[in-house]
Amino acid sequence: MFDYRRTALYLLLLFTLGCVKYSFKGALPSDLKTIAIPLFEDRSGWPGLQEDLTTRVVDSFIKDNTLRVVNREEDADLILRGVISSVDQRAVSIGGDETVKETQIWVNVQVKCLNTHTNKPLWSGTVRHFGTVSGSGTLEEMDQAIKEALDRIVEEILLNTTAAW
Repeated sequence: MFDYRRTALYLLLLFTLGCVKYSFKGALPSDLKTIAIPLFEDRSGWPGLQEDLTTRVVDSFIKDNTLRVVNREEDADLILRGVISSVDQRAVSIGGDETVKETQIWVNVQVKCLNTHTNKPLWSGTVRHFGTVSGSGTLEEMDQAIKEALDRIVEEILLNTTAAW
């Protein structure tokens, strides 16, 4: 004998559970609402990298809208500081004639996100990613590879800051 009430109850339960929102994104403490992002320091010597990375990081936080970006560190709950420590080239594929077939351009950034309420880091670490060029690459190709690396670096910085695992 088929029990319509039990079936309806199961379907209602499944429907209700299907509407529950789940996220892999962590939750920042409720007192952290603003972030200041001073100009990143550049020790790499690569022209324009300092401004480019800082602008990309600021733009990503504005777009994400989890934290409000403020100009003054005194007004911030978090301060995100970064040092571009190096830009390195690594040949990853060498042809039979001893010529470079593919090069990775690595960008290394030391990052520290300080909670101004506790004066302790929310997180800190080195973020490093690469872009790839064919052969040894022209200057324009290397710039493009650096931009690829910066895209990944910015994503990781944003995730590390807003996820607060």
